[in-house]
Amino acid sequence: MRKGMGKLSRFLPAAYFWLVILYLLFPIVIVLPISFSNNPFLRFPPSNFGVLWYETYFSDPVWVAATVLSFKVALTASLLATVIGTMAVLVLERRQVPLKAAVTYFITSPIIIPHIFIALGVFILAVRLGLEDNALTLAGAHATIAIPFVVLIVGAAHRQLDPTFERAARVLGAGPVRAFFSAAFPSLLPGIAAAAVFAFFVSFDELIIAEFLMGEQETLPMRIWADLRLELRPTIAAVSSLLITITTLGMALSEILRRRGANLNDD
Repeated sequence: MRKGMGKLSRFLPAAYFWLVILYLLFPIVIVLPISFSNNPFLRFPPSNFGVLWYETYFSDPVWVAATVLSFKVALTASLLATVIGTMAVLVLERRQVPLKAAVTYFITSPIIIPHIFIALGVFILAVRLGLEDNALTLAGAHATIAIPFVVLIVGAAHRQLDPTFERAARVLGAGPVRAFFSAAFPSLLPGIAAAAVFAFFVSFDELIIAEFLMGEQETLPMRIWADLRLELRPTIAAVSSLLITITTLGMALSEILRRRGANLNDD
């Protein structure tokens, strides 16, 4: 009896885990085959395979312009978020900051604040300053929601640093800045790079703030949303498949960089 219960207790968590994984992967299983369909409408399973809708995507100037704009905004937002977030980590971890826990909570609060509230606040400010429908304004707003992830990732990497190397550099005559960049920064760099990749995709996939701030210009998520509302074509499946692939590769790269940084610190 106990043996049977033991097997059951091991089987149920494993079965539950795989059911959740299958549930999460189910949309991908549907979207990927549809993207390689030559059917004029969304249909599963496809009756005619090909790359028609990928060709349509790459030859459509509207889709290409939206993709280019999303890349530009995401790169700018990633740069801003990485620099500001890394500097915030250095201040919080290396200085005696009053109410440090409260300050940390404030910096990371955009994670839990609904994006529609952030979008509304930024929109009101942008209208007053005449900066609506501006890619730089959108990049700044995206940087705001990406900074918390940078602070969390870089902060975790910083807490794994061995302070002995930096102290040794100081003993050998290096100043604080030189000691940091020569002894600590190389070990911190993989974590910073991982945070930058994560921040890029936080911006690249964002829709709500872009809908508020952008008018004539469209980012890729805005173009997808508009196409879903107006005409449901298989081009969306092709774009979604590309985004799934790019995001998966980006997150894998981020994890590799994060683990590399952790291994460097362990060594």
